[in-house]
Amino acid sequence: MYLLHMESMDLVKVQRAQGAMLPRRFDAHLRSSGLLPEGAAITIALSGGLDSAVLLDLLAALHERWNWALSAAHFDHRMRADSESDADQVKALCERMGVPCRVGRSPVAPRSEAEARDLRYAFLSRARDQWGGGWLVTAHQADDQAETVLFRLIRGSGLAGLAGIPAHRPPGVVRPLLPFWRAEIEDYARARGLTYLSDPTNLDLSFARNRIRHELIPSIEAKDIPDFRRQLLRLADLAGRAARVIERTSEIAVRELILEATEARIVVARKGFLAYDTTARAHLLRLLAARVSSPPGRVGTRVALEFINTCASGRGIDLAGGMVIRREFDRFVIERRPSGEMPADEDLLLSDSRGDGDVKIAGTSWRVRWALGALEGDTGCGEEVACFDPSELRFPLTVRSWRPGDRIRLPAGTRKLKKVFVDRKVGRSERLNRPLLTDGNGVLWVVGLVRGIQVADRGRADVFSVGIRRER
Repeated sequence: MYLLHMESMDLVKVQRAQGAMLPRRFDAHLRSSGLLPEGAAITIALSGGLDSAVLLDLLAALHERWNWALSAAHFDHRMRADSESDADQVKALCERMGVPCRVGRSPVAPRSEAEARDLRYAFLSRARDQWGGGWLVTAHQADDQAETVLFRLIRGSGLAGLAGIPAHRPPGVVRPLLPFWRAEIEDYARARGLTYLSDPTNLDLSFARNRIRHELIPSIEAKDIPDFRRQLLRLADLAGRAARVIERTSEIAVRELILEATEARIVVARKGFLAYDTTARAHLLRLLAARVSSPPGRVGTRVALEFINTCASGRGIDLAGGMVIRREFDRFVIERRPSGEMPADEDLLLSDSRGDGDVKIAGTSWRVRWALGALEGDTGCGEEVACFDPSELRFPLTVRSWRPGDRIRLPAGTRKLKKVFVDRKVGRSERLNRPLLTDGNGVLWVVGLVRGIQVADRGRADVFSVGIRRER
């Protein structure tokens, strides 16, 4: 154990020795990678912490040689009481460096790390555009990469997730510090006498990423694998290579499967598609769907694959997000539903409880809306709105017309809808024109007529709401 610990310490010493050569190595990396071209307009995402302060210093030292136009942008998430003072210190740092800085502030404190990230990148992108476009540069480094790969590995990510943080992603986001370790960045900051902010939330072990950084990785390196972080980077490299091979191969397969294509509609050879195994079909379907609309999620993909595999010619389904799939003999069509409408003879699938939507059923007066929580403008779960406990539903939900054999669960037991219609004196033509909502277990609601026992008339915050109403 002592030897392993010494080997881990030797790795840190090597990284710190490299810190003294960081400017030269950083310059060489930019020249070999081509990440930032000469004469580029560069906006630095500047939190004011160690990594971004070093990135600012490195880019400022090289900007004349590379003829860059440098600017910085800082976003205050308002997640700490003293966060406003951070912005003041960042602006002061930029003034000393002669780099213009734009500061943004969240209107309210984000509820999660994901929401904070979305708000931050939205502001950074706007700031970059206001500085004249160009490149947005972030300070992710090698330790961030290792932690990200391990975090995604624990969560069961696929190849694309295990490839980690990309050095470049559209539109114009670049991470030039990814090859460099935190130890050498710290050593460089110390040698340069750089001042930077320390975020106390980075030490909060209630966050999974902090536990990985401060507990899990150090423990594994001290006891079992002294070069664990390097092995994680090797895993990211291998996963990235494999993902790129799959991407290139899949693009070839997609081109061969498409028989006709426009911006909003593609026709696919069904027999050729079904020749692939199930896993490959799921991947190819998402690539095909991305040509015309937003690709479906896990549940939507499963439903779409089952439809393509089993449904008769002439039938179609409508997936949440505006994508329609229709079978036509030995082909199937994927198209984007225009103007928020869907044909009256197709099923509308509400894939899961995380999304929301608003769809007009063409040729009818019916409009369907759904959301987690309350529907905008509604004051309660009334005649034209039904509320459900999402945990009791078997997604996807479907809005469609009545079919012989349909059954609904009522307080007195399960009954055929046909008998319910007869008891309520509902004729056949009205049965076909009255929408009903189903899940994987059967009918949940016949609009304006009868509701199943799954309907929950309770608080609005934790329910899945579906509104199906006639437009007046």
